[in-house]
Amino acid sequence: MNVRAVALPLIAAGIATGIWLMLPQGNPMGPSRIPATTWRAGPEINYRPVGNYVDYLPETELRLSYACAEPRYVYVFSRSTEDGTLLLFPSPDIIGSPSNPLTEGFSLLPGRLDDKQLAWTTRSEILATTTYVVVASEQPIAALEALIPNLRRWSNATLPNKTMLTTNPASGTEVKGKPRTPWPAGLLKRAADRAIAETLVNGPMSPDDLPGVWTSSLRIRERKKAK
Repeated sequence: MNVRAVALPLIAAGIATGIWLMLPQGNPMGPSRIPATTWRAGPEINYRPVGNYVDYLPETELRLSYACAEPRYVYVFSRSTEDGTLLLFPSPDIIGSPSNPLTEGFSLLPGRLDDKQLAWTTRSEILATTTYVVVASEQPIAALEALIPNLRRWSNATLPNKTMLTTNPASGTEVKGKPRTPWPAGLLKRAADRAIAETLVNGPMSPDDLPGVWTSSLRIRERKKAK
């Protein structure tokens, strides 16, 4: 076997992937029709791409860089044993968040308010792994649209200082995706399972069984603070 012939393409692929991850908005040639995502951890400026099964301190800022050459309906969820399923986007309770469908080009979620980039955060006291799922679709997905009013969600409309936190849906609404229950939609479970063993989870999203639908997912864990 020609070791050099095998190694050089692998090295080139690794370098290309690294460059893609380091760029602020992903692909230097501009977005393609296939949606692409990059999760960012840390401050707005000095962030790092998020890897699968990486440990992060509680309350670490999280943002999602999304790119596509065409408008897409985008949905973002998280799930852990302790939290159940949370709605990250599109949350009706995040002031400054864009609405679906996201326009062509680049978007940074959850949004921007008063010249400040908003952020979700890793959750405190989550002992199990937290899984994040992103879904992009050419058309609204009825099953996910029906879930939105019934999930706990991120909000900055609760406190006067617009702090981001999680809150319950409207009073009297049946809550779905409760703690210690499975994903409340088969599409979300498929997305979570698809990347369960992936090392690189940033980049072009994977096509789903449903036509015109792409998904991506990653898992992170809470790092304990040093005593």
